[in-house]
Order: sequence, then C-alpha cells, then structure tokens
Amino acid sequence: MHKHLLFAFSFASVLTAQSQDFGKAYSFEERKPRTRVEQVIDQRMPSIVKVHGASGLATISAYATGIIVSKQGHILTLDQVMIQKDRTRVVLYDGSVHQAQLLPEEPRFGVRLLKIDPALVNGELQPVWPPAEAEAQFRTGQFVVSLGNSFRLAEFSEKVSATFGVVVGRANTALRYRMADVKYDGDLILTDACNNPGQFGGGLFTLDGRWIGLNMKLLDSKETNTMVSAAIPTRDLLPYLEEHVLGKHTAEAVVNKPVPWTGIVLFERAGLQSPPAYVDRVITGSPADTLGLRPDDLVVRINDYSIRTCREFREVLGRFAAGETVQVTWKRGTKVQQASMVLASEPKK
Repeated sequence: MHKHLLFAFSFASVLTAQSQDFGKAYSFEERKPRTRVEQVIDQRMPSIVKVHGASGLATISAYATGIIVSKQGHILTLDQVMIQKDRTRVVLYDGSVHQAQLLPEEPRFGVRLLKIDPALVNGELQPVWPPAEAEAQFRTGQFVVSLGNSFRLAEFSEKVSATFGVVVGRANTALRYRMADVKYDGDLILTDACNNPGQFGGGLFTLDGRWIGLNMKLLDSKETNTMVSAAIPTRDLLPYLEEHVLGKHTAEAVVNKPVPWTGIVLFERAGLQSPPAYVDRVITGSPADTLGLRPDDLVVRINDYSIRTCREFREVLGRFAAGETVQVTWKRGTKVQQASMVLASEPKK
C-alpha cells in the first residue's frame, strides 16, 4: 500500500448517525473547507465528472473519471474500451446524468473528448484548462493531489476522492500496460498518488490548483517490475484541446510544411486493421530505395518512436518534414539493421 494520505472529500449534505444510547438520529451539516488546500480541492471538484460506459468483462471497469474543459460541454478523459457510442454517460457534480457524444480520439496519447449538451445542464459548467507553459512545469518532490472516482466510491452527487502525494520522478520509456507498450512517448509524471481503478482520466493538480496532468491507468515498469502511477502532462494535450475544443486548426502550418515521403508502400491486407509495418514494395529512386529497404522488411522504429503497426508508421512520420533526417530501424529475417534516411517531398503526379 502506498504511504500517502487519502482524503475522500465526500461531504454529504447530511450525515446521519444512529446513537445506540439515545435511540435518536443526529444530523450534521457539511463543514466548509478550512485550509487553503481544502479550498483549492473544493474549487476543482465541480470540474470533475464520473464517466460510466460499457462493461461485461470481469477485467474491464465500467467507470472512470473525466475533466470538464469547456462551457460547451467538452469533457476530456482517458480513452478506454468502456467508452462506446450510445453507451457512455457522464455524471456531473450535482448528480445529474447526461448522455455523452464521442468526439475524435487522440491516439498518440490515448485520450478522448466527450461532449454533453450544455442546454440540459442545471446552471453553468465549470471547466478547467491547461495552464501556460511556465505554470505547467512539474518537479520531483512537488506535492500534488489527484482527483478521481476511485473504486466507484462516488455514484451520483457524491464527491470524488482526493488523493495526496508527491511527484516522484518522470519517465518516457520502459513502461507497459498489460504487456502493451505505452504509446505516449513524452515525459510522464510519476507520482505516489495511486491511480486506483476509476481514477483513470482524473486530474492531477498542484496544491495551488494548477492542472498539470491527466491520470493514466496503472502501469508496469519493465525495469523494476513494479506498478507505477503516472499522468500525461497537460501541456502536451494542449494542441489536441485547442483543435477540437477551440477549433484552432493549424491549416496554415500544415499547408506550408512539406509532406514527408519515404517511398515505402506498406503491406496492408484488406480486412486487417493496423497490421505490422511490413514493406510490400519500395518505389525506385525514393529515400527507402536509397536506404536499401526491400519487400518483407519489417519497420520497427523511427528515431526513438516504436513502430508496431502501419497506423503508427504514418503517425510517427507526421511528426517530421521533408528534408529532415531520421534513423530507421528494420528487421530482415532475424537480423536487425539501422540507417539514416533523408525524408523527401512527395513527387508530383
């Protein structure tokens, strides 16, 4: 068990205690937050929602947490199997239940936006937004609080749990979840505020209320073979939120940026989604031809990015531009090879 203080700020509006001696029920009003930390948590609670989705399997929890990011009803959460169309509901701070619409996922980070109808909300939503770069920094030893619906302790108007901890470090490799490598390749925030089931998709906040991370599932460390609680820094999620919440499409940057081209045609059989990135053929005179790639070679890495599927091959290439040099690692038979490739602009047809 992690050595941290767990404060479930479930201040029920009325707490009833039965006295055996007097045979009388006593009611106690919810006390107001006293300390500065309690006040910060109390301010952030209305921005946290419970997310309920599809279930049916013993290994899949049908509950999680989300964070309101706009007054228009946008909610950010971790993308999970339970998030299914027409089967995902959101419970707000006041206990009201709302059907959620699924918006495009962000596969690089494993997150997804949901949306509820703000016209059906009693009052105004209270969103939070990632802080500016200077305020989004985190450091080892920094005190943090994680807000989420641990073990489904909160159902309707019950408040979610607040788990205290510290930032114990950062990591970007050697992590997996159920033997699957973590796709996110940036700096993860590692904390001892345990991400129990239901905490996934909740928020990691500093003690002055800054939102610095989105809670991930519990991860396995390959290096130490231990369970790790981690969060995705909100600064890395900002472009995704700006595009799908604020509508800030970077069309100009996309137009001006040369399209990277390798000349690799992947082997993608019909009916199979994202098979391994095997080379089907190489276009003559292309960067891949110059590199010496051949049909049936398996591309496994570009720079420090792992390539496990054809989809990841395209996603990783989208991070670069024509003219840039990347390190390509591929497997030919039982031999692993690596060489530099200069990306080119796609030839005009």
